[in-house]
Amino acid sequence: MKPFSALYFIKENRVRCALLAIMLFLGYAAYLGGLYVTNIRDSWEVPFGYTDKMVLVYGETEEQIERYKQFQRETAADSRIKMIPVSRRNHLNWKTIMGFEIGQYAYTFASVRDFETYCKYMGVVCDFKNLKDGSMVMSPKMSKNRGIKIGDKIEKDDADTIFGSYTLDALTEEDGYTIYFIDKKMSEDYTAMLLSDELGKDRLQDYAVEKYGSYDDENLEEKIDEELSFLYSIYIFIIMFLALILAVTICAAFVGMYQRRNFEFAVYRAIGVSKRRIVGKISSELLWMDLASLFGGGIIFFFGLYLFNNMVLYPEGKYLRYFNPLALTGLAVCNITVLIPLVVTRCRQMLKADICEY
Repeated sequence: MKPFSALYFIKENRVRCALLAIMLFLGYAAYLGGLYVTNIRDSWEVPFGYTDKMVLVYGETEEQIERYKQFQRETAADSRIKMIPVSRRNHLNWKTIMGFEIGQYAYTFASVRDFETYCKYMGVVCDFKNLKDGSMVMSPKMSKNRGIKIGDKIEKDDADTIFGSYTLDALTEEDGYTIYFIDKKMSEDYTAMLLSDELGKDRLQDYAVEKYGSYDDENLEEKIDEELSFLYSIYIFIIMFLALILAVTICAAFVGMYQRRNFEFAVYRAIGVSKRRIVGKISSELLWMDLASLFGGGIIFFFGLYLFNNMVLYPEGKYLRYFNPLALTGLAVCNITVLIPLVVTRCRQMLKADICEY
């Protein structure tokens, strides 16, 4: 290996370079923070997917209820569309990894057959044989998160958001947080979902407007993003602050390391090595150390995250995803904010080295 090579210096100063690489590894704190911030939205991905496949209609006033009944009769004659009566009064929250609870309304079906129809359209896998009036169905994550097992019962007194008595009789195979109820009394809510294999959501919306006059136009995804926007703003502020702290701290740590090399670079300049080659050597040294910290630190980070998920979060019905674009952006911002000033300051420092001082 040539002495002027960047890898030669790193090889000869393994311990010192390893300590500095560990400091660069601290940028993964930004990645972890991004996973935490986006975890809340990630937990809504399954409901987001379902709302994209249905249209909800409802009647509240006497005039709307009469129109709803007429719309129900007309839709029953249309083979392209399935109209399923539902209620949105029951719901349960789930516990987040950030310590608070979130959730949304759950669908309560008037019969097991209606629930089976819903599952067929949405691609939900479930064992229906034990379901009956008064049954409750959950996803595995929701069951673990709430600590409710097959056969457990939940009453109105157990939660302010439950309006009946229900027993958990089945688990779905959904990879998210969902809960369903079966209660024939809830069919009097005059709310229904429109489902169709032939018509997309846009055409279902047009159908609802044409035949009924309106539909529930609430966009769940936009609503959640709006409510979480303040968390993203806080995260961006923290990332900028963390990047600044890391840049100052790491640049200061590298000053001492390169001060010891003033004579080395003074000799390079004295024997006619061009400034371009010197800048290239310093840049490649720092880049290799940075890449080593990202690669080696990434292995340690993701292995630790794997253990944390499997040993701590999964048993509690919680999880952290391994990748999110916002988390990756946070890591990149921290890394670039550290690396660019580090290269610039160290190159300027070494280009001032003068053999006449020795």
